[in-house]
Amino acid sequence: MKTMKKILAFALAGVMALALLTGCGTGGSASHKSIAKAMADYDNGHERKTAITYTSSAELDALLQTWAADPRFEAVVKAVYTDDALPTIPSGSVPSDKVVYLYCGKYDKDAGKQAINLNAHSVRISGTSALSLAAVRQIGLITTSFTDTNGKKVKVRFAVVVSEIPTP
Repeated sequence: MKTMKKILAFALAGVMALALLTGCGTGGSASHKSIAKAMADYDNGHERKTAITYTSSAELDALLQTWAADPRFEAVVKAVYTDDALPTIPSGSVPSDKVVYLYCGKYDKDAGKQAINLNAHSVRISGTSALSLAAVRQIGLITTSFTDTNGKKVKVRFAVVVSEIPTP
């Protein structure tokens, strides 16, 4: 019996060491897919619906990477985060036949908290005939930063959300 306890204790210690070494349970950064799911959960709860879906879009991720290469991108991020007047977005990069929103929120590793943070700061940049997004939405995400008024870097997630123009 003592030998069995020693073997089990050794096995448990091995599992715990493996979990520590591989980072299991340390809460790595939330994936784009998990943030998309959390955004859908947030919006369904906020709008008292069940039909809202978000899909992570590699195309929108690439669009954000292109925007981020522009030196004026930091000003856009800061404007969305601080709810200031939005600088000009590069023309031709925003579809005019869709509803497009920008979201910006303080960076968080937890997808649920990230969705809450993103929904704290948003602005519609396209779809002038429609004020809201349709139920089926695509999201692109990027982790970036901007310099605040005190000269400190603020790490944020920036998102672009696109949907068709909703039908009444």
